[in-house]
Amino acid sequence: MARDYTKYNIEGLGEDLNKRQLVFTVVKDYAEKNNPSFEDLQKAFPDEIQGSKGVVKKEAEVRDPKRYNVKEPLKIKNGAHVVVCNQWGENIKRFIDYATNLGYSIEKSSITNNNNKMARDYTKIKVEDNNKGNDLALVEAEIVQTNEKYTLIVFLEPVRGGFNAQYYFYDIKTKVYGSSSSPEDFEEFTDEDNELTDHNSLEDFGYDWNEISEKLFNMRSEFIKKYLNEASQENFPDEAAMPFEKRDMLKEEVITGLLVFEEGDKSIVPEF
Repeated sequence: MARDYTKYNIEGLGEDLNKRQLVFTVVKDYAEKNNPSFEDLQKAFPDEIQGSKGVVKKEAEVRDPKRYNVKEPLKIKNGAHVVVCNQWGENIKRFIDYATNLGYSIEKSSITNNNNKMARDYTKIKVEDNNKGNDLALVEAEIVQTNEKYTLIVFLEPVRGGFNAQYYFYDIKTKVYGSSSSPEDFEEFTDEDNELTDHNSLEDFGYDWNEISEKLFNMRSEFIKKYLNEASQENFPDEAAMPFEKRDMLKEEVITGLLVFEEGDKSIVPEF
């Protein structure tokens, strides 16, 4: 399923906002103008708008800080502090309905965000042919995309009982990268000298972690759909193979005897 990268404008408050920014901006403005108690704030933005996490939570009660904007707590009545949830997808429609009823004018932005346009890509696939006419077992795959600000990589390799996906983020300006076994959980970053940096999240680079995780997820999904056989599409990561009829697009690697396919601009692959 394609992910939604729609941006929004809030009249008088902000333009070209992603979902998380939209929610935070509205709740922040409401809190500043009304100085509500926590109970009143929840009446304005009930938990069911977001779902299991709720729209707002008392700062002291947060147990899952990745799911809330803990860096920008909001002050409400009696000096209490709350944080706003950052988990938004289809539920953004409900939030917009509630915000509209509160008097906020929200519309979709017509601005194209260049961060969402991956200008160049590169794919490299290695498979093994058992010379029995069977589908070609995947040995490894590297899927790379860049928008000239950052580069994203999905690397697939076999593990016992299936395949493992490793995800990489590389910030071109600072030459800092991070890796994770999940498209969502980038927490440590390393510089050119392999020293840990002070970055704790993708937001520290000025990027939206939710959008980047969605891109990484889509890169993997689109690769599976485009290159792998039907069984792999249904059972990945337990199975991974290219259809035998794609063999003609592959070239034999002299040293290993593996079959290799490359497509796109290899120069975008960072060296780290």
